[in-house]
Amino acid sequence: MKKLMFALMLLTCTLGISQENDQEYAEILEHQIETLQLTGEKKEAFVEISNKYFEKFKTTRESEGSRISKMKELKSIQDDKNEELKQLLSDSEFEAFKEMQKENRSKLKERYKQRNNS
Repeated sequence: MKKLMFALMLLTCTLGISQENDQEYAEILEHQIETLQLTGEKKEAFVEISNKYFEKFKTTRESEGSRISKMKELKSIQDDKNEELKQLLSDSEFEAFKEMQKENRSKLKERYKQRNNS
């Protein structure tokens, strides 16, 4: 059950639920860039990688298939993205990025709980 909840949170964290999430994604991306203080080519590469995987997330989320198979695919996509970012970012930048991911998961977990309690 914990794995299912984690996967659901990852799915929600990464993809969102509606078109609002395109805006939310843009805000999160901008926050990440500012927090990591990315500039120049590194910033461009970060945005390119993030956008590529965001599109994969959206495609997977909208595809046919079971919830569990989608969650597994989303986890795989997230792992691939993290591997690419690990190559791009310094160790300290990557650790800061991972912390932001944890914070986003926590926020989304809280929103998920609030929606289910309503």
